[in-house]
Amino acid sequence: NVKIFYSNKTATFSDNYNKATSLATKDYIVYLHNDIVLAPGFLENLEKHVSQNRVVSYTTIEPPIFAGHERPGKIIYDLGSDLETFNLEKLYTFVNEKQIEYKDKTEQGITFFMCMPREKCIEIGGLDNLFNPYFCEDDDLILRWKLLGMELVTSLDSICYHFVSKTSRFSEEYKTLTQQFETQSNRNFIRKWGFRNSIYNKKYNIAFVVKTCNLEILQLLEPWCDRIYIEDDMQVLTDSYIEKEQPTTKYDLNKRVFCVGYNDPEAENDIVIEFDTKDITQQSFNIIQMFSDIISESGEVGTFKLDCFKIQIIFLETYEKNLIKVGF
Repeated sequence: NVKIFYSNKTATFSDNYNKATSLATKDYIVYLHNDIVLAPGFLENLEKHVSQNRVVSYTTIEPPIFAGHERPGKIIYDLGSDLETFNLEKLYTFVNEKQIEYKDKTEQGITFFMCMPREKCIEIGGLDNLFNPYFCEDDDLILRWKLLGMELVTSLDSICYHFVSKTSRFSEEYKTLTQQFETQSNRNFIRKWGFRNSIYNKKYNIAFVVKTCNLEILQLLEPWCDRIYIEDDMQVLTDSYIEKEQPTTKYDLNKRVFCVGYNDPEAENDIVIEFDTKDITQQSFNIIQMFSDIISESGEVGTFKLDCFKIQIIFLETYEKNLIKVGF
């Protein structure tokens, strides 16, 4: 019942999980970390909740390392921070009490710690390695499951103990690199979906036409649109930005960053938003992060002003369903 795969090639977080999924032979797969101890009844309780139309997360008991980070199926209870301090007997006693209390119960929502139908996971491409090396894969996959119409619940009686990683998040060795990866991953999530948090989860084709740009502003704005057009005398700026930023993303930035002169934003995009960066305030940037929801609520073709923005909606087509399956 154990398969081992070895390769000399370094792979991403997503690539490793996707390889494991391809090697699995059963109808359902479970994503686990390597710092998890499974309690009795874990698989049996998952099996009774999961189906071909439902993805099920399991409950994790954790020490109070990320106590303030709330999510479905999380219990804070300190049973040790590593194998040397771990109390297995106390875990079994605690889990037995919880399984009686939460027998057959679920709650809405899922996290990375999920069980899912294997064939459907393969069909949509598994985890997206766009977020190389890690961090936004789970948010991306959960959103894709939602768009596919899957029911998403957490099993409260399928329980494990999760020690919680203390390397990338806490060690001085990895702290700076981790922050860099997290920023990079979030920027790629925004490039892909057009938002970081959204009510409607709608992906629109949006272009920015920007006056008074500089390198810092370009770096701030570029992920929030599909194309950004700046003034004609700034070709050196676009070249400099692309050279600096391209190593952090799979998106071809030559197809995203332009000088406006030889292009026609209105002919090349569904929605064109014009503004001068001299007029941007913190409120303006908050609006930029909400454009997807603002356009969803507008619901009409036409032109309107909002804050410092002139928003022209030419077409209201959405593209989020095109992003369910992974691939470039």
